[in-house]
Amino acid sequence: MQPPKVARFRARGGAWGLLVAVGATLSAAPALAAGFDTPILYTARHQAMGGTAIASVDDASAGFHNPAGLQGVRGLGLIGDFSLILGKVKASPDRDPSAASLESNTVVAPFFLLGGAYRAHKWLTVGLAGFPVASGGAEYEYKLGAAPTIDKTEVVFFETTPMLSLNVPKDAWVPGTLAFGAGYRASLVMFDRLKGNVADPQLLDLKLRGWNFAGFRVGAQYQPIAPLKLGVVFRNKIVVKSKADTATVFAAEATDGELDFTLPAKLGFGARVDLGHVGMASDVEWAFQSQNKHPPLKGTREGQHLEVPNVFDWQNGVTWRVGAEYRLGRAPTIPLRLGYIFDSKVTNKAYPSAFGTPPAPTHTVTAGAGYVEQHWQVNLAVSRRMGSTHIDAADLGSGCAFCSYAGDYAITMTGLYVDASVDLDL
Repeated sequence: MQPPKVARFRARGGAWGLLVAVGATLSAAPALAAGFDTPILYTARHQAMGGTAIASVDDASAGFHNPAGLQGVRGLGLIGDFSLILGKVKASPDRDPSAASLESNTVVAPFFLLGGAYRAHKWLTVGLAGFPVASGGAEYEYKLGAAPTIDKTEVVFFETTPMLSLNVPKDAWVPGTLAFGAGYRASLVMFDRLKGNVADPQLLDLKLRGWNFAGFRVGAQYQPIAPLKLGVVFRNKIVVKSKADTATVFAAEATDGELDFTLPAKLGFGARVDLGHVGMASDVEWAFQSQNKHPPLKGTREGQHLEVPNVFDWQNGVTWRVGAEYRLGRAPTIPLRLGYIFDSKVTNKAYPSAFGTPPAPTHTVTAGAGYVEQHWQVNLAVSRRMGSTHIDAADLGSGCAFCSYAGDYAITMTGLYVDASVDLDL
């Protein structure tokens, strides 16, 4: 989604001009995601190893990583994670010179994951988890003419997922252990947009909300021999229809703003090897971001229904994760962890956004440590994500009313994580 062009809107009049202005309020994308996914989330234990978890997750955070991981819960498992993401983006949100290659204010995005699971039978584990799937935005301050202007976006994708896993006992069907998992996804999008004079922003003021109840996530884990774990996970595409009954645009009211947000399908594979005190893991995820194309913005002005396309034209993305762990001691253990994440370019250089990851690959380094007792553990982690590019005027495409301008584009993010979990034999 793309940032607004207030100067353009002022040059236009009537229903079309107001619809385009409302479109701008709906068309800013999260600054903290490649597409709509944030590659540096949960949990501290996994994030320290580059976020690798598809093959090895064994607690209620399986609702996010791979529901088959519920097989690892022995009795009653509970987990809580807090992930604080601090970031800045650089972009050209307006054609005014004061907004060229402008650095945003620091974005503060608190994430969390809460989950619980219960082993109801040796063959069956059930669980429930809730967490933001993606969240972000940006806030710029610049001048339009002589007026100090605030230009701000906040967006949250939140998911609640009941789940279960079928746990095949060792050697019952195949050599080793095998599990299949499934989770149902209820998804909420909350989107806020604000632009105008710092003292009284009236150019844009909008709040959108939307639900989707058609999501699922399925996966499997297989451990053929003790040192090796394998995993696969798939989530389906969902489309969240976000709506706003009213919006303030240039101190005027528009009604029935509507835009679809697509969280695309994603397929992931993972493997982990543990030998003695050393563990190594790798995940590869393929996100079908090309499913974000040209969703129409809809609105009503003076009884007239109007639509205008919102240009994405994203490309499919690959996220590659690797991690390593060295465990000090035997019982309890103190794991030391390192990781790396490569996230390929997803957004389109011809249609850049001041509120999204720049159209360039990003690189993340991670590190952390934990303390693991028999029935409980705590973990800490830190990550640093970076990516940048330059966009010339010749790179820009045509036919996009809401796109950004030429200039330097960059993103820098720091993640701080802590989690605590317990697994009680019952």
